[in-house]
Amino acid sequence: MRSIGIDIGSTYTKYCVMANNDITHLFVERTPVRQRDYFKQKLSELEIDFPNNQIVSCGYGKNNIEAVKNVSELTALALGLHHQHPSASVALDIGGQDTKLIRQSDGKIKEFFVNDKCAAGSGLFLNNALNILGVRFDDVALNIAANVSNIKLSSVCAVFAQSEIVELMADNISPERIAVAAIRQILIQATSLLNKCDNGGTIALSGGLTQIRGIREFASDVLETVVVIPSNAHYFSAIGCAMMA
Repeated sequence: MRSIGIDIGSTYTKYCVMANNDITHLFVERTPVRQRDYFKQKLSELEIDFPNNQIVSCGYGKNNIEAVKNVSELTALALGLHHQHPSASVALDIGGQDTKLIRQSDGKIKEFFVNDKCAAGSGLFLNNALNILGVRFDDVALNIAANVSNIKLSSVCAVFAQSEIVELMADNISPERIAVAAIRQILIQATSLLNKCDNGGTIALSGGLTQIRGIREFASDVLETVVVIPSNAHYFSAIGCAMMA
């Protein structure tokens, strides 16, 4: 029997296939628009590739898929974090639409906090900023030295922050430096969550930002705490779902 966890996020959908509690496949794709029709076909394809499976889903579109169970993304995140990095009790997850902080023990969520409904603290803001700058996500690279740059965004509103980006471009600031400022702003927005939870001086970072080169050291410097990025940090919630199948 295989288990498949599907995390249907606002921007990307992550899949985790497990056999005997071991991860065998991880893959990601853009979250579709007509989700019910798309996932009906997708489940048929998964049954061909991974027959005799059970599916658990989470995320914004979890109710658009026929699964044996639809669970909270936070619950799945806690279990996935424990599976990948048992010694990490706190995770900061920066998603497409929001940022979440959870504290877990033995895979069970103990407390959680979600940022205010503002895109400036989310991956969607970074995506829009990179589009304005003409910078590819895969080309972004960070280092601690970049954090001392005097290029900073002051707005906590995504709309105003994007206006600041346009002004910086007009001042002939390089797109790469502005991109770094956008990432710093996302992390600064997350500090309000970190202040609500005792993280013991260490947090695990999860979500799409973990794929940026140099993000661990950069985030540690901005957040002024030790940041770890366990393997497959982009898939924590999908992994947690697969474990619950």
